[in-house]
Amino acid sequence: MALLERCPLPPYILCPRTTADRRYSLKPFWPLLFTFVLPRAINYYRIVKTTIRTRPLPRALPEKTSRGLNVLFASICVFLYASLPSFKGDLTKHNIFVVTQSRLSAATDTLFARLALFREHGVLTATDDALRSKLGSQALRQSYLRFGPQTLLDCTFCHPDDDFSFLLYYLPTNVLLSHLFHILCLGLATSEPIAGFEASRWRTRALLGGIALAGLDFAIASMYAPIVDQGTPAPAGTFWIAATLRPLALCVFDAIVAFLIYASTTHRFLLFNPDSATDPELTRRRTEELLITANIALQMTQTNLRAYSIARNAVVRSPQLKAADDEYWRRVVAMEGIDGDESLFEDEEVQAAVSRAYGRGAVNVAAMRKDAEMFVQHATRGLNPSETGATTS
Repeated sequence: MALLERCPLPPYILCPRTTADRRYSLKPFWPLLFTFVLPRAINYYRIVKTTIRTRPLPRALPEKTSRGLNVLFASICVFLYASLPSFKGDLTKHNIFVVTQSRLSAATDTLFARLALFREHGVLTATDDALRSKLGSQALRQSYLRFGPQTLLDCTFCHPDDDFSFLLYYLPTNVLLSHLFHILCLGLATSEPIAGFEASRWRTRALLGGIALAGLDFAIASMYAPIVDQGTPAPAGTFWIAATLRPLALCVFDAIVAFLIYASTTHRFLLFNPDSATDPELTRRRTEELLITANIALQMTQTNLRAYSIARNAVVRSPQLKAADDEYWRRVVAMEGIDGDESLFEDEEVQAAVSRAYGRGAVNVAAMRKDAEMFVQHATRGLNPSETGATTS
C-alpha cells in the first residue's frame, strides 16, 4: 500500500521501484560464473603459464629479415614526412579560407584582397588570379574544399556542376599513387627472396590489409561529400584533412606490420612464438636455408683449396720461391725446437695469447707442441736429405 501511495500512477498500474528500493545480488549469476567463466579462466591461465615456460629463446634477427624491415622503415619515414604540414611554399596550396580566416560566403574580391596581404608587396601571383576565377560560385568553393586547389586549376575536362569529373581527376594523383607506393613497399618487405621465408608468411595478410586501406580510402573520397555551411568561419576542408590522415594511417599500418614481422622472427614476444615442432613448413624452409648456407660454405672452401693448390704448385715449380719456402720452414723447425730446445709455446705471453684466443684458462703445451711438430715434419719431409734418401730407396 505504501508503494502504491508513493506512485503517481493509477493503482492498477504497478509503479517501478525507486533507486532506494532496488537490491542488487550476484546470486543469479553464480552458476554462470562457477560453471563457465571460472574454469575457462583457470585453463587459460595455465596455458599462458606453460607457454611462458616452454617458449623458445629469443634469437638474433636474420639478415634477410632486416632487409624487409629496412624497406618498411623507409616507407614509414616517407609517409611520416608526407603527413607533416607544409609550413612554407605557395599559399595557394594551403586552404586560403584558413589562411585568411574568411567565411565560405566571403566575397571573392574580399577573399583575395586578404590573400594579397600575405604576398610580397601586396601583389597577387598568376596562380592566385587563376584560382580567383575558379572560386566565383558556391559550388566551386565546395569542390575546392573537397578536392583541393590543384584539381580546380589543372583539370581540363572538369565541369563546375559535375563533381564526378573532379573526382576522376582527384583519385589517381592524390589517392592511387600513395596506395600503389604503399603496396609496393609491403610487397618488397614480405618478399621471400628479399626478406626470407618468415617475413613472407605475413605477405598475404599485409597485402590484404593494404588493399583494404586503399578501398576504404577510395570509398571515403568517393562518397563522403559534406556540405559546408556558408557561415562557417575558416572551413577546414576534407582535402587537407585527408592529406594528413592518409599518410599517417599508412605509416601506422607499416609500423604494425614491421612489429609483427620482428616479433614472429626473433621470438621475443609471447603471442608470436611459432612452434617449430608443429609447423612442418617452417621446419622444412629452415632446413633448406641451412643446407643452402652449408653448400655455399663448402663451395667457397673448395675454391680456396683450389687456389691454395695452384699457388703451391707455382711455388714448387719456381726455384726462387721454393728456396724461400724451404728457408721459412727451416726457421720454423729451429724455432719449435725439434732437437729438445725450449718451445715457443712455453713462453708466458704466448700461452696467455693462445688462452685468450681459445677461451680457456690453461693451455696443453705438450699436446699443442706435438701437433705442431707433426704438421712441420709433414710439411718439411722433402727438405731432410735422410728422409729423401729413405724414400728413394
